[in-house]
Amino acid sequence: MAENPHASTRLRPIMHAYLRELARVGCYGKGKAGVMRRFIENGIAQALEAGVIAPKNIEDFGERIEDDEAPDED
Repeated sequence: MAENPHASTRLRPIMHAYLRELARVGCYGKGKAGVMRRFIENGIAQALEAGVIAPKNIEDFGERIEDDEAPDED
């Protein structure tokens, strides 16, 4: 299994409030980290579809599709 590098960002307090609300609703992910992951992955998928960025091969990064089942963190 590939090692997942950590990425951090600073968000304004209002953004944390939105993330908590979306996590509470539950359909966007489990916990704030799950919600952020969902929105980031959706944004990347849109950029790929629009041709803004080129697709990459997951195997080039030592990953498999099955490895994508990592637990969400808050």
